[in-house]
Amino acid sequence: MSARSRSPGGKRGLRVALRVVVPVAFAVLLWYLFTHVARFGTVVSSSMEPTLQIGDYYVLRLDAYDDEAVPQRGDIVVYTGPDGAKYVKRVIAVGNDRVGIAFGRVWLNDRWLKEPYIKERQFPEPPLLGQVPPGHVFVLGDNRNLSEDSRDYGPIPTDRIIGRVNRILWPIGRIRNLGPVEYE
Repeated sequence: MSARSRSPGGKRGLRVALRVVVPVAFAVLLWYLFTHVARFGTVVSSSMEPTLQIGDYYVLRLDAYDDEAVPQRGDIVVYTGPDGAKYVKRVIAVGNDRVGIAFGRVWLNDRWLKEPYIKERQFPEPPLLGQVPPGHVFVLGDNRNLSEDSRDYGPIPTDRIIGRVNRILWPIGRIRNLGPVEYE
């Protein structure tokens, strides 16, 4: 029996294996990526305008706070709210920070924040002052007048944070990274 007569069966076996192994490996890789690394989301409310607008598609990094990393001031996060719904908001203060709101402005650790990302100055409301407990974050929407956030239900435990929003993917004219915010 010559080598030629054995090779068609071997090639067919290799083709079958590739037709099965490659798709299965690809499916496993996708499963891992979408359960441990990143997901895609869509903005459904105007509470984060102008940073995120209704209909924007974004990348949510699920691994952003792995390895003992914690949310930072200025991060945009997705978390599970007290009602079980998913929310997208900006971290304003972290554990042990002193935060206050008065005259439509935010006060953080003895200084008024300069917030170039907010849509408009928030409507006057009763003053708020407190300290964020360890293991929690204080979150606000960039569109303060149309946002349900920590002013309504208090600081969020960090174990409720699903991940950090780090990029707008769509529409084309809005594609950009959402980098860190430096507070002065």
